[in-house]
Amino acid sequence: MKQSPLYEAHKSLGARFTEMQGWEVPEHYGDPVSEHLAVRSSAGIMDMTQRGKILISGKDRAKFLQNILSQGINKLTPGTGGNATLLNTKGHMLAYMRIYSEEDSFLIDTEPGETDKIIEILNRYLFREDVKIEDVTLKYGLVTVQGPRSREIVCRLSGTDIKDLEECNHLNLTINNINCKIARTTYSGEEGYNIYAPWDDIKAVFSSEINPFGLAAYNSLRIEAGIPLYSIDMDEDTIPIEANLDHAISYTKGCYVGQETIARIKFKGHVNRTLTGFSIQSGTEFNSVPEKTAVPKTRIIPQKGDRIFIIIEGTEQNIGVITSACFSPTLKGSVALGYLRIEHNKPGTEVYIHSKSHTIHAVVACIPFNIRKQAVL
Repeated sequence: MKQSPLYEAHKSLGARFTEMQGWEVPEHYGDPVSEHLAVRSSAGIMDMTQRGKILISGKDRAKFLQNILSQGINKLTPGTGGNATLLNTKGHMLAYMRIYSEEDSFLIDTEPGETDKIIEILNRYLFREDVKIEDVTLKYGLVTVQGPRSREIVCRLSGTDIKDLEECNHLNLTINNINCKIARTTYSGEEGYNIYAPWDDIKAVFSSEINPFGLAAYNSLRIEAGIPLYSIDMDEDTIPIEANLDHAISYTKGCYVGQETIARIKFKGHVNRTLTGFSIQSGTEFNSVPEKTAVPKTRIIPQKGDRIFIIIEGTEQNIGVITSACFSPTLKGSVALGYLRIEHNKPGTEVYIHSKSHTIHAVVACIPFNIRKQAVL
């Protein structure tokens, strides 16, 4: 398996490792709940070197990406960025990414394991354009600082007063004499900053003085914030509007691959399902519905793929599916993300979830969950 240049640093901090798309990454450092709460209340740092990184250069790069991606690439200027999707002709998502505009290139940041697929698809559309597509995943390390104190920490590390950057906007700074790219990015629902540096130099950027957090806390943070993950909550059967990704779509840029379907849904119709939150009702796990002699359980957590249903005149009616779930350290209860038919997605609606041999009682909730009010108590 691949390892980050920070692997030994993680070991020295007591990391427990897990596999992620061919990478050995820290799952936690002994207490994922404390790691999670540190990010909510202060800040934490996570090694995300495993994320895919693609450099697009050449004089035709903007025109090329403008015709393919869902975001308005032509509007991006150096130092700005945005979220984007790569779609097929039916409007289904082949990839989800962040894209950063530089003076002479674009940097695409995407989920681990997605780089080869994205490059292959982009190359299909490349004919005589002056465009170079390069996988730079192993050329750059990446750490992210997340939490309400993240800006303060990045300012201290860089010795620079960072102004209020918009999401995905970025600038080049020096940290410990290393040239870095700092990009405003949230994975947690809190203010956050990605720090990119050359592969070996990322060691000089990583600070063990900041609370480290691993994959377990990352997942519970993003689920609380209602942030979907490609390959988990989204895939090639997902239309971006279903996943609440309007921020990754330009409805005014004109033609791009999949645009016709997206425009038809936006202006003439609607999707049949949307990504929705679910609050799991503690102590209401049943062997049958609506059995009243249930044995109470704690930390009831559904699994990806569990189906969501309601009971109408004694008959189960399937209305959705769970994609992610976790115990929420902030809310002190279990929460989940999943797709639900739009006629049933009103907050407060009671639903049931089939999980293994049990049935779980849940309530539809708005996402993001009410994490800020809880976190400051």
